[in-house]
Amino acid sequence: MADLERLSQIAMEIIAYSGVAKSTYIEAARLAREGDFEQAQEQILQGDEVLKTAHETHMQLLQKEAAENTPQVSMLVLHAEDQFMSCETIKVLVLEIIEIYKKLGKEA
Repeated sequence: MADLERLSQIAMEIIAYSGVAKSTYIEAARLAREGDFEQAQEQILQGDEVLKTAHETHMQLLQKEAAENTPQVSMLVLHAEDQFMSCETIKVLVLEIIEIYKKLGKEA
């Protein structure tokens, strides 16, 4: 049971860190829309720090599975994977959105 509890704890950490990172990336897009590119970049950097922690936690999960040579899959782990991957996708999209806002600002 302790193993399942630890697995759930790791999954919840990934979900939490991914959620915080997504929020900072979305805030960066909002700041860019307002023309505050310096603060937008700061939000991206903050999101990157949190995403780095999510990535490290994700690696713990993968290493644990590899060491035990037994796949540990649960709905919570699947949800954590989904949140982590969507966070990475949102970051890429927000970076593109910021560039579009910069370009639009130069044309105005």
